[in-house]
Amino acid sequence: MNQKTRLATRDDLEKIQAIFESGRGYLAAQGLPQWQNGYGPTGPDAALEIEADRGYVLLVGGVVSGYASLIPGPDGSPPLTEGEWDTSHSRYAALHRVALDRAVRGRGLAAVFMREIIQRARDLGYQDIRIDTHPENKIMQRVILKVGFTYRGIMHLPIPEGERFAYQLLID
Repeated sequence: MNQKTRLATRDDLEKIQAIFESGRGYLAAQGLPQWQNGYGPTGPDAALEIEADRGYVLLVGGVVSGYASLIPGPDGSPPLTEGEWDTSHSRYAALHRVALDRAVRGRGLAAVFMREIIQRARDLGYQDIRIDTHPENKIMQRVILKVGFTYRGIMHLPIPEGERFAYQLLID
């Protein structure tokens, strides 16, 4: 499997939007409220992240097949309402909008992609990486745990069905 991760560019935006729509449909098919009803990633979100060098794409066989963003904290996420973050490191980055095109799902690429983003965070000097997902998104939870994150608690986004499980990865 020929894959690599690189910073996203404006030329990738159309494909990134299609990946978001594919992800929205995938979550809906599982009965998950995450990313539904106008709540979830958009092209303008990705455009802002791309301009700030915070958006990344996964290329599989040279084709844009995944998107994720790495946002320096504080990233606008609400505080945990249950549990607590390990605050032993002075700065963190949050991993957001992890999505793969339906054509490459089921190949273990989500974990590969997340590991590459974690390495990028390490290269940028981050030792604390955070991510969250809906409590019913069992597939994402498995990937999050597989790449080494630890469950830290619950947060509530100010949207319908906004409860999220929060995870943290500390890198030494």
